[in-house]
Amino acid sequence: MRSARRILFFAAAAALVALLVWRTSAALRGRQTAAGPNNRVTAVLVQTATAERATITQRSTHIGEVTAASSVDVTSRVPGILAEITVEEGQVVRRGQILARLDPKDLRFQAADARAAYETQRVQVEASRAALRTQQARLAQVLAGPPAEQLRQAEQQVRQARAGVEFSREQLRRTEELFSQGYVSRAQLDAARLDLTVQEARLRAAEEQLTLLRREPRPEAVQIARAQVGEADVAYRQALSRLEQARVALRQAESRLADSAIAAPVDGVIGRRMVDRGQTVTTSTPLFSLIDVDPAVITVPVIERDLNRIRVGIAVTVRTAALPDAVFQGRIAGISPILSTTTRTAEVRVEVPNADGRLRPGMFANVEILLARRENVVAVPVDALVARPAGQVVFVIRDGTAREQLVQPGISDGARVEITSGLAGGEIVAVAGHRTLRDGAPVIIQGAGGSGGGGGRPGPSGGGGQRRP
Repeated sequence: MRSARRILFFAAAAALVALLVWRTSAALRGRQTAAGPNNRVTAVLVQTATAERATITQRSTHIGEVTAASSVDVTSRVPGILAEITVEEGQVVRRGQILARLDPKDLRFQAADARAAYETQRVQVEASRAALRTQQARLAQVLAGPPAEQLRQAEQQVRQARAGVEFSREQLRRTEELFSQGYVSRAQLDAARLDLTVQEARLRAAEEQLTLLRREPRPEAVQIARAQVGEADVAYRQALSRLEQARVALRQAESRLADSAIAAPVDGVIGRRMVDRGQTVTTSTPLFSLIDVDPAVITVPVIERDLNRIRVGIAVTVRTAALPDAVFQGRIAGISPILSTTTRTAEVRVEVPNADGRLRPGMFANVEILLARRENVVAVPVDALVARPAGQVVFVIRDGTAREQLVQPGISDGARVEITSGLAGGEIVAVAGHRTLRDGAPVIIQGAGGSGGGGGRPGPSGGGGQRRP
């Protein structure tokens, strides 16, 4: 039984071999017949394409990582306790937008104290200015002598000063009552007391001036009057200096109060929040990482031979796996002048407008850089080129015969190549089955239907159309 099966197996195998030999012989006979009864050279089956004029664009593709254009750590200008956080990670913010607030209670008290001190100094400046004017008037009176009209004016000033003192005393009394009842602040009470002091100083000055006017001027009186003017002037300048110091202190206190609201220094996106509500922070505590993603920045390595073909400002096309349907347009913003000694590449900085923030830092991106563009040039499929010792050649098909044609290739888009010399356009060239051809070899164009192939354009099955990437 086993022997019978073996016999059947070998018989079937022999029949199959015989069939294959017969079909191979038939095919060979058919090709020889197509070559002619007196020509025993076998024709080669090829696919063809037409050399046509086209626009060739050459690009290089690179992979890089999306990064932010800049990153800023936001800190507080004043120490304190975080009372409120108004933003979250990933939120787009604008310059000046409030990100967080410190507890402002202590800062408000400091600002109020500074304001009261400033008002006090302001009143003292007014008092010292009045005293200086009084001394200056007294000196003038001593030097000129008291005219009758001046005496009358001095008497009037005394009366007015006394009225002012009485009025200020009454105001102080009312203010003290209101202060004891909690209706006014201590600053207002101090201001009322200072006002009385000023009025009393004015009264004394008026009385002294009236007394001097009634005296005969003496040399020692002139000397004393001048000394009093000098002392009053020094006191006035000192009061002005203290007022300026109080003004600076008030400005600083109000600035610290305003700084309790922490604002974004630039437009950007909150990349990371590093604090929590209730946390005590100092001026060196990082609160947020604020990144600028418009434009998005992609740094890609470019090989040495392509560096001379690109420049700043060249347009690029960017695609990402995370956004497969989106195509972004950008430009080259910078080219490093230094080549890596290991990879022989230079870093190229690409910037892509990213107002909507779709390109996020950390994404991987494919960057296509436009290297060259040629319009209305003769082009053939890349597969048409065959390397020969003399250079690149193509096989031009004419009347069923392949003719070797030396050509000068230009740029390529990966599927087609520019031919700068050797072809005029319109030629039929072999693109498949031609690697073993020799000049003058007979060929059969696949799908042409005739035995000689002619020189006509191939049908759709012959691969004659231009291929695009």
